[in-house]
Amino acid sequence: MSNKSPTKYLKLDKWYHATTLDGWKSICRYGILANHNIGHELDFGHGFYLTHDKKQAEKYIITLLKYKNKGLLSEIEFLLDSKVDKSKSIPVLVEFDISPLEWLQRKEYDHYFFNKYDEEFAEFVFHNRMYNVNGEDHHGYDFIFGVMSDSNPIIDIERFRNGELEKVEVLEGFKKSTSSKQLSVHSQQLCDIIKPSRAYRIDTGEELNVDDYFNKREPKFTDESAS
Repeated sequence: MSNKSPTKYLKLDKWYHATTLDGWKSICRYGILANHNIGHELDFGHGFYLTHDKKQAEKYIITLLKYKNKGLLSEIEFLLDSKVDKSKSIPVLVEFDISPLEWLQRKEYDHYFFNKYDEEFAEFVFHNRMYNVNGEDHHGYDFIFGVMSDSNPIIDIERFRNGELEKVEVLEGFKKSTSSKQLSVHSQQLCDIIKPSRAYRIDTGEELNVDDYFNKREPKFTDESAS
């Protein structure tokens, strides 16, 4: 696979992170964490994920909420369990003014690109979703930019665990091409320089107070219970 730099995306300066109102409160309280989502299944392992496509981000969190309401996504109950707190079922979009191209130009940040829905991408996603859920065998990249699997892999992994699918079938599903792209940040040093510029509720359009992020926060999590 070619690891050619996707410059046309990395030079963009508006990036988005989809979460819930409860997730936004957690970001304001603890800051942005490199071990965000540890203990749960994601394409590139635990990290802080963003996209340059605002509509993609909005669709992502709305889809997760929809699956959760149907009882299909037990692995994201930590984020979407509305029985505990209604704020965990309210979709929120957070906007960031960052320039990943500057990260690329700084040699101290190790990175990787997945430009295609090929075997390497599929195997990497399979490994992270199956065997790197708690960071058991996490990669050493500071950030990764690449294509993004759709919502089916979450279900396919569950079916694989239940013996309903063979690995080769799961990999073929991961190679299903979409137009979605993602940026995952795995370095706490990079997470510390990422600052939100705007946040709002997707369902109502209500603006949230981004200054809440810049108020005094509690010390960051360091254990595996962070999410």
